[in-house]
Amino acid sequence: MTSQSPESSYNKKNPYSSALLVNQVLTEGSDKETRHFEFSLQGSGLTYEPGDSLGVVPTNCPDLIDDLLQTTGFTGSEKVTVGESESELRFALLHQLACTVLSKIQIKKFNQIAQVPELEEFLKIENKQDLVDYMWGRELIDLFKDYPLPNLTVSDFVGLLRPMPPRLYSIASSLSAHSDEVHLTVAVVRYDTYGRKRKGVCSSYLAERVGETIPCYFHPNKNFKLPEDEDIPIIMVGPGTGIAPFRAFIEERQKTGAKGRNWLFFGDRSQKTDYLYGNEWENYHKDGLLNRLDLAWSRDQDEKVYVQHKMLEKGAELWRWLEEGAVFYVCGDASRMAKDVDQALHTIAQEQGSMNEDDSAVWVKSLQKERRYLKDVY
Repeated sequence: MTSQSPESSYNKKNPYSSALLVNQVLTEGSDKETRHFEFSLQGSGLTYEPGDSLGVVPTNCPDLIDDLLQTTGFTGSEKVTVGESESELRFALLHQLACTVLSKIQIKKFNQIAQVPELEEFLKIENKQDLVDYMWGRELIDLFKDYPLPNLTVSDFVGLLRPMPPRLYSIASSLSAHSDEVHLTVAVVRYDTYGRKRKGVCSSYLAERVGETIPCYFHPNKNFKLPEDEDIPIIMVGPGTGIAPFRAFIEERQKTGAKGRNWLFFGDRSQKTDYLYGNEWENYHKDGLLNRLDLAWSRDQDEKVYVQHKMLEKGAELWRWLEEGAVFYVCGDASRMAKDVDQALHTIAQEQGSMNEDDSAVWVKSLQKERRYLKDVY
């Protein structure tokens, strides 16, 4: 199967309008909201491979935009130019501009106009932590609420905003298993801070839609692919929504009849409420397609258990698989999980391969060079 062809007319600037077929909560009863989405590709001619990502071009929440207009004192009917197109301000805020995340650059630009002594203090290098503390949990609208600017011009306001970035999500399906469809697994972000309800721009945009069309495009990922040799074993580590590409991998291996062994490490909060695609994994395991299935639940017992703990627990066998040529994949949170998994790999090399710290680092690097240690982290 080939990826989206280069001559395709659909891309980031010209996304495909895909019908949203399924919008399903996977975590009933959990305090985390994770959803499964299915989009139609019928008639588009678009294709993708397991390991690729889907780019979604979201629209800002209309309620947030109305609040932002009210706070800044604009009507929304003012004419503005974004890029090469002219539109009314409200349209631009909804569809073309990022209106939530608050950055240091924005605060700096804002204070060139506002000249607020307190913000000037925040922006000094020695007060870096104070600035970080101020920005945490706040959005652009909070800056205008905290420091009103009654004489702000519409061009200065738009000048504070950057273009709306699309969001990339790891694809959770194989086209071989779901012809004319692409699936996503998305954690929906919602929280309250400073007396306001907040929500992730793209995750809530998807969550609050049923039966609508979604602008999207494919983003190939050449560095996160199944081995060309279908006899090669694979080890997949994907807690939380990091499970997405591995659902695609297993569906593909089932459809192609690949003989390589498959091992999945998955983890989340509780087996009862957060076992994403649990029935599918249990069936694959029962049928023998998934040779090994190791689960880590952080809240089902007194002591928190994560995927790296399960890796260390199964260190001897994991080492054997790697010595036999297995490809090791990790997908999910870059800031903590991926680092912990990487450290577990080093530890396994030291314990099972009788290596010292330096030798284990060389061994892990060699896995990466041989493209047998692949990451899709964010």
